[in-house]
Amino acid sequence: MQPAPEWKSSEETVAVIGSSSWDQFLILDRFPRPGVGAVVTACAEAGGGTAANVAVALARLGVRPLLVTTVGDDAWGQRLVSELSREQLELHLVPPRAQSSTDHCTILVSPEPERTILWSPGARLRLGDPLPLERVFQCRVVVIDVEDEDLRQFLLDLPAHVAPRTRIVGPLTHLATLPVERARRLAIQHDVLIGNEDEACAVTGCTSVDAALEALRRWMPLGATRLVAISRGRDGCILATIRGTVRVPAFEVRAIDPTGAGDAFAAGIVYGLLRRLPLSELGRLANAMGALATRALGARAALPTRDELEAFLSGVSHVHR
Repeated sequence: MQPAPEWKSSEETVAVIGSSSWDQFLILDRFPRPGVGAVVTACAEAGGGTAANVAVALARLGVRPLLVTTVGDDAWGQRLVSELSREQLELHLVPPRAQSSTDHCTILVSPEPERTILWSPGARLRLGDPLPLERVFQCRVVVIDVEDEDLRQFLLDLPAHVAPRTRIVGPLTHLATLPVERARRLAIQHDVLIGNEDEACAVTGCTSVDAALEALRRWMPLGATRLVAISRGRDGCILATIRGTVRVPAFEVRAIDPTGAGDAFAAGIVYGLLRRLPLSELGRLANAMGALATRALGARAALPTRDELEAFLSGVSHVHR
């Protein structure tokens, strides 16, 4: 059984830096082909955003995270702050810019269930924003999920100078939008990388997840990365270290909406590493988090508590899909 990278216990604070968004959901009777309509059978609104989702998931598991984010100067931003303030997390809100809008997503959910996201960019963290850097790097683990490439580079460079024991976790979401060489330069500065198959392929320039994982493993001796975790939805996940890969099958649940499942998976990886789980158990826990997050509409509605997660893990077997 392969060991995972060794981290401290889950009592230590995790900082999460990145986006928050306001999500509007349209439930469709079918996903329309071009030129063909579809019926909206239900609609809903809720908070989202990758960093906020990860932070809330960790909070539900009993890890009180620090969330550093920003919202726009609008009603959506006010709703987001109100919603996040009810969670057991430490919220540091970078002041919104005057007349700025909040990140906003319209999410189309069809019966499969699959979802399509229409994104309207809004307030995002940028280099030069007043971030609580001293507080952030007091944390044992920092999850960096910022779009601004210069800000990400700045945050990645800091630990070597001010907090060499801090471990950096990087979702692949925004790295996947960069040219491969720039993505590689940033990727290898993270201790842990987390993403899905498409993101892994985009970051490496490969056409298959297996080739992408081999590329990511070849990058490991070049930098800090010791673990890559790739979610594959119904096919479970693959965890890769310099020693090899571990494939962990998925759980079967009645899925309502897959929005935020990848963020829940990422939170599961962080939580499992804090608990110092071996790779197979780490993948099982992260898969459970991703599966449980799909049980209701919205990224956070079905995020489990620690007790719910442990009950699910103790009572359900893996299902190969």
